[in-house]
Amino acid sequence: MFLEQSDHPISELVINWRKINHSLTKMVYPFLRACDSDRIYGNYYTHTATGRITMHEPNIQMVTKDFKVTDFTLKKEIVISCRKAFTASQGFILVSADYCQLELRILTYLSQDSLLKNIMDNPGDIFKSVAAKWNNVSEDLVTEAMRHNTKQLCYGIIYGMGAKTLADQLNISEDEVVEFMESFRNTYSGIKEFVKKTVELCRKNQYVETLTGRRRYLPHINDSDLAVRGHAERQAVNTTVQGSAADIVKNAMITIEDGINSIFQKTRCKPKLILHLHDELMYEVPEKYVRKTAKIIRKGMENSAFVFGHFPVKIKTGLSWGELVEYTE
Repeated sequence: MFLEQSDHPISELVINWRKINHSLTKMVYPFLRACDSDRIYGNYYTHTATGRITMHEPNIQMVTKDFKVTDFTLKKEIVISCRKAFTASQGFILVSADYCQLELRILTYLSQDSLLKNIMDNPGDIFKSVAAKWNNVSEDLVTEAMRHNTKQLCYGIIYGMGAKTLADQLNISEDEVVEFMESFRNTYSGIKEFVKKTVELCRKNQYVETLTGRRRYLPHINDSDLAVRGHAERQAVNTTVQGSAADIVKNAMITIEDGINSIFQKTRCKPKLILHLHDELMYEVPEKYVRKTAKIIRKGMENSAFVFGHFPVKIKTGLSWGELVEYTE
């Protein structure tokens, strides 16, 4: 945090070294060790507390997006892309399908906040619109910092982040974070009411439920220790929203697999699910079946969430993970 705020010339050098060293030690070297011929097979935990599927040994989900570092010799920025190393087999294309702001849309559905519902029903930059309403300015006057803070606050509420964690991410004091969150919840009063009702119901039942009815028990919700109780309260909100998102994605995976098996039952070379990345699914698809598969994926994902409202899906294709471009049917 202090390095990023510093104007000292060595700061950027240290930041660059950290980024490159992290890529090498946490991604490149472990993946090379795990590589079986030309493929890497990750392991998944499918029964987590929130319902999210997570990876380990190696964790392909943590492969970072492209980032830039400064080459001080050439005096220019160069792009480091670890994702470009993950390529489709010959004759195949990678097809990625991602729910657009899935958890924020679930929060909107659960809270029934009128301002958020209006924003979700209109095209454009969701977080810019939310920031404009919160700061009571037009979207043209929303700065990148305002948008960033709004996005962090939204997901801070969803993920159950404490004030200290959020303060570290926003590089501001805890008091400012508390003030920001209170201001945000007052603007979007439906969220404030949803959080209150979720915690009260959890105190009564000692469990919360996702949209699909899956339960998570939180016995510490009535603990006498303020810190322990506060943690359970944040888990109650987090599980309700993030757990619902996880359930929807899992249902989508099953629906899509059924669709693929039905359409390609007589085909030797079928599309395959190769990566689950929270709200995103990636398939390796024979080139000649990209259009047909994209339709199956979009329909499967949208149908898995339509009961709770409109959940748009963005599809991208490419020869490698780092070269995906938006696909239009």
